[in-house]
Amino acid sequence: MSGSTEAPATLRGRSSAETRSAVLDLIRSSGAISRVDLARRSALTEATISKIVKELLSAGLIVQSGYAQSTGGKRPALLRLNGGGAHAVGLTLDFHRCVIVLCGADGTELARKEVQGTGDDELVVTVDRLAAEVDGLLQQERVDRASITGIGVATAGRRGSPVGGIEPSSFDGWESYPVEAELERRTGFPVVRENDANCAALGEYWASQEPGRDFVAIYMSQGIGCGIVINGAIYRGASGNAGEIGHTTVDPDGLPCWCGSRGCLETVASPRSIVRAALAERGLRARLGVDDGTPPDRVYGRFLGLVADGDEQAGAILGRAAEHFAAAVVALVNTFDLDLVVLAGAGFAGAGEAFLTAARTRVEQTAFMRELHPITVRLAAVGSETAALGAASVVLHRHLTPHRTG
Repeated sequence: MSGSTEAPATLRGRSSAETRSAVLDLIRSSGAISRVDLARRSALTEATISKIVKELLSAGLIVQSGYAQSTGGKRPALLRLNGGGAHAVGLTLDFHRCVIVLCGADGTELARKEVQGTGDDELVVTVDRLAAEVDGLLQQERVDRASITGIGVATAGRRGSPVGGIEPSSFDGWESYPVEAELERRTGFPVVRENDANCAALGEYWASQEPGRDFVAIYMSQGIGCGIVINGAIYRGASGNAGEIGHTTVDPDGLPCWCGSRGCLETVASPRSIVRAALAERGLRARLGVDDGTPPDRVYGRFLGLVADGDEQAGAILGRAAEHFAAAVVALVNTFDLDLVVLAGAGFAGAGEAFLTAARTRVEQTAFMRELHPITVRLAAVGSETAALGAASVVLHRHLTPHRTG
């Protein structure tokens, strides 16, 4: 019904700290907003808003940013998040390369550094090296260490200890390693560890202008997972491992997966599976110009180059992978009644349009709710390094808006 006068839901929390957190989140997501609009959109009294704004200004978390148009009286001052009021560091742990980003309080990337991957080095050696790289980036950017709210670490793999029957993945060593405590000891900063797909989802949420919107971010690097955001917080499941879309069966007669199942999405649509399929074709392998010692990420890059050049065999392999991926997207959309799916991660770089087109087409043609509401499938707004940015956003999320921390 048009012209609805339904009142907005109040942002008043169970405590004053929770209410303040919700108001700060509204300021963040609005970009710039006046006190009057804050009161209207939060359903809080102007006196309450005035008190919270005064506290946030005093803490340096927000600043005044110009004035809104006058409606007949004094022009109201606009408020926005203070991007320089706090900083966070995001770090991805990846076999081939690690990415470190420095972000302001508004989630804006201020600096980025790509460094050597974890590889086969001893874990303690890798953590020593990454701690030094973080320190070097802060010195390079001349950032006051007191302004750093923490370090977020994005990792693949499961949370908790594996329970028998599952073959070890390439990242099992990091699954049980206390990276938070070890990195905190070396840097002096609080460290929070999060699944890379959840990092991607929170990074997208933090960059958005839509507080509380439910969506799923599908993250593809070497494998495939998804972060599920409900009411501004990550849905985690019974053991904190919700979102393992890569281990849903899309081809019952397909190849065995390391998880113990068969025909999982990761076995047919991940960069690793695409590389395996490409190398199995003798003619295509020759055109790739690789050997057994070529790193998989480099093979994948060359494969995408052949796709871009119109190689039919390479294009067919990518097309089949994209169709399997699209089927999984529709399953997610139907399960959660989604109106937004975001594709994020380095695995989509160079291949994003193929996966995006296949997913959009399948959703438009077969999603169960397609005639009830629009369903948007798009690439991440924050680019291919979304896990590193998202890892920093995890820290900001906990520090600035704890009422939404899942």
